[in-house]
Formats: sequence, structure tokens, C-alpha cells
Amino acid sequence: MALALLGLAWLAAKVPAQDKLVFAVDIIRHGDRTPLTNLLGENPTNWPEGFGNLTALGTNQEYALGAALRGRFYGGLLDSNTAPESIRAFSTDMDRTRQSARFFLSGLVGGIAQSIPILTNIPVDVTAGLSKDNGISTAKVLIPEKTANFPALETRYVLDAPEWVATNGALRPQFARWGGALNRKIVSVQDLIGLGDSLYIHQIHHVPLPAGLGPEDVEAVIAAGRWAFVYEYNPDIGRFTGKALLGKIAEYIGNARREEASQRKTVLKYVLFSAHDNTLLSEMSALRAPLTGTNSPPYASFLHFALFEGGGRDFHIQVLYHDHEDHLVPDPENGGAAWSVEHLLKLAGQ
Repeated sequence: MALALLGLAWLAAKVPAQDKLVFAVDIIRHGDRTPLTNLLGENPTNWPEGFGNLTALGTNQEYALGAALRGRFYGGLLDSNTAPESIRAFSTDMDRTRQSARFFLSGLVGGIAQSIPILTNIPVDVTAGLSKDNGISTAKVLIPEKTANFPALETRYVLDAPEWVATNGALRPQFARWGGALNRKIVSVQDLIGLGDSLYIHQIHHVPLPAGLGPEDVEAVIAAGRWAFVYEYNPDIGRFTGKALLGKIAEYIGNARREEASQRKTVLKYVLFSAHDNTLLSEMSALRAPLTGTNSPPYASFLHFALFEGGGRDFHIQVLYHDHEDHLVPDPENGGAAWSVEHLLKLAGQ
């Protein structure tokens, strides 16, 4: 894994026994889904759930993820009896992310999860209640393409980047052949993102692939599309596309620290954001621990922020990214496994 991370470990093994988890934030990617659109011109009955929707496998992945995280992190933090007050959950306004949030919470806190609303607006002021005048659409925070001036940023930091131009040139001789087999016009490596995603989903669900492409071509299109997708959220652009969400996370953690330090013991203990692979890509770049190559976040991957209280009212944060394994994300200020709250606030521009 070409990650700018410290290494692999269980988060619990890195936390001194006397430190107490007092607040946490998770960003999860939705579970397994069907192809977003019918790019391959197939019979829609191949996907009875409809295009772009969660599959049965996806629901199971999210429930299992919630149950696993409860066992690892939240046994002493979240009480099923107080979950509606102690948990705040947000999702992009899409069925697959809303459903993923619901199944994840069911695994996390059991049946009481049904009483926790899945919100598609985020408070402007996280210390206040959510109201008509204190809300912003999750799309503006959780969907990177909604970042202001995104097309101009993409042109400058992606489409005109030397690595992108070189990769596009190297693959161009294959575009006509691949496009003919897929009955799609391919003029750029960017066109392979959606096609590669659809081919990958067909592959893992054992749905017949287009007859005109051999196994090596299928793997090449998937890999090229995945590389292009990851590169679209490289550090130069990810620091912009991940900024709004990182700012909200920093606000929640900063407020939780103030409440704990003042011994007011805030009721809110946990915040969930249910979103997408490019959300996680953007946040990793914003955290200065970018994903590279073809390391796109898989279904049900997550990014975990944990606020701990140590002795003497000392607070620190640990950040963990999980794809198929755990990766501790270092504090970019000093390379340490434990972040200071001030460093996170500074990185988020707070």
C-alpha cells in the first residue's frame, strides 16, 4: 500500500490503558452497490435493486461494520438507552448512503438505532441544534464535486498535471479498441472511471462481461479507471475538496474537548458521516496522508477520529483509516501517532 501512514496496527493497542475515549467521529463509505448507470448497455434485470443502489451484500457489510466497531471502540462510550441523544448521524441524500447509515447504526447500537434520524443537513454551528436557519446541505460537505470552483481545480491539479497527461498518452492507443468492445467513445483516461467501476462490479457479482474484452483488457480498464479516480483527489486538489468536512470534524472534536475539560460532560458522544469513496479520498489528502495508485477506498471502508482524555485533563486524537487493514494516520505536524487537538484545528483552518 502506497500510503503516507505510520503502519498497520489495532488502534486499541496504541492507546495507553489510562486514556479514556470521550468522543469519536466516523466517516464510512456505503456498502456494496450495483453499477451507478447502465454504461454497458445491458439488460436492467441483471440488477433487480436498480442502478446505484445497495445490494444485500452491502447491507450485511454495513451491519457487520457497525457491530465490529462497537466491539472495538464504543463499548464504554455509547449506551443503547441514550443513543438517540448521544449519536448524530448524517448522510448524503442518496438511498445507498442513507441505508448504509441505518444498517451501520443497527450494528453499532442495536434496535434503538431506528430512533436515530439520518440527517441530510449539517449544523452550521455544531454547538447549536439543527434548524432551518442553522443547516447546510450534506452535499456541500460530503460530496467533493460540490466544492466551489471544482471544475477549475480539476483542470489545474488533475487534467493539466504531467502525470495525468503522461498516463493518458500511454493508454490512448487502447482507447479505440476498448471503446469498440464496450460500445462507448473513450477519449481520455477519465472515461475509464465509470467503465472500470461497472466492469469491476460485474466481475465480483459474476455477471457476464462484454464479449469483446479479454480478461487482461478487463483488468487493465479497471486498474486505469481506479488510478484516474484516485488521482482526481490527489493532495493538490484534495486539500480543497476535503476541507469542508475536515472543518466540521474539527469543530465537533474541539467542542467535545471544551465540554469535557469544563466537566459539563456533553450528551453528544459520537458523530457519523455516511458518504462515498471520493469523500474518503478527499479527507485522506486533506489529512496529508493521501491514497495513491489504485488504492481507492473499498465498500464499507472508514475513517475514524477518536478523542481521548489522558491524565491531568490532557486530550489527544488518534486517526485511523481502514480499507482491508488498519492504517494509523500520523499527525503531519510531528509524525506522531497521537494528534493534538490544536494541530487538527490548525489543519482544518479553524
